[in-house]
Amino acid sequence: MNTSRGHFITLRVVLTTLILIIYSSCIKNSEKVNADLATAKDSVEQGVNNSHKIPVSDNDSLVQNIKKTITTKYIESNDLKLLDSVDRKFSFQEVDLNNDGKKEVFVNFFTPYFCGTGGCSLLLLDSDLNIITRFTVTETPIYISPETRNGWNVLMVKSKDDWKTLEFRNGKYPSNPSMAKDSSAEPDPKSILVFKDPNDSKVYNF
Repeated sequence: MNTSRGHFITLRVVLTTLILIIYSSCIKNSEKVNADLATAKDSVEQGVNNSHKIPVSDNDSLVQNIKKTITTKYIESNDLKLLDSVDRKFSFQEVDLNNDGKKEVFVNFFTPYFCGTGGCSLLLLDSDLNIITRFTVTETPIYISPETRNGWNVLMVKSKDDWKTLEFRNGKYPSNPSMAKDSSAEPDPKSILVFKDPNDSKVYNF
C-alpha cells in the first residue's frame, strides 16, 4: 500500500511539473508572438511617419481661388448662411497624383459642422480647381502610396481602425472610405502623408 501510494504521489508530482512546464512555454510563446506583432506594427508606423511631408503653400492667389470653389461649387448658398465663423475654416495641401506635372489640391474641412465620429469632409480638386472627389467621413492623414493604378496614385486611409484602399476609377476616387473594402495590406513606408499634422498646413477662412 505504501509503495503504491508513493508511486502515485511521484506520478502526480511529475504530471504537475509537466503541466507547469507546458503552461509556462505557452505563455512565453504567446508573449513572443505579441511582442513580434507589436514590433512589426511599430516598424510600419515608424517607417510611414518618417515619410515625405508635403511643403506648406503660401500661394495667396491659389487660396483665393480655393475659397471661390468652396463657396460657389461645393457649399450651396443656403448652407453657407448656416455656417458661423468657427466652421468656415479649411486647410489645403498640393500633390501631383497622376504624374502630369500639375498638382491636385486636397482641401480639409476639420470643423464641427463638417466632422462626425467617422471623420470629416474633404475635397480633392484638379489643378484648375474643379472638384474631382467629395470625400465624406474621412480620417486624416491620407496616405498616398507610390503604387499607381489607372494612372493615379493609390490612396490609403483608416476607417474604424481598418485600412482602406482607394483606387481612382471613372474620373474619381471613392467618396466614402467607410464603404470601401478592407485592405489586406498596410501603407507603404514610402507613402506621402497628406494632413499628417495640423501644424503642417495653414488654416484659412472662407
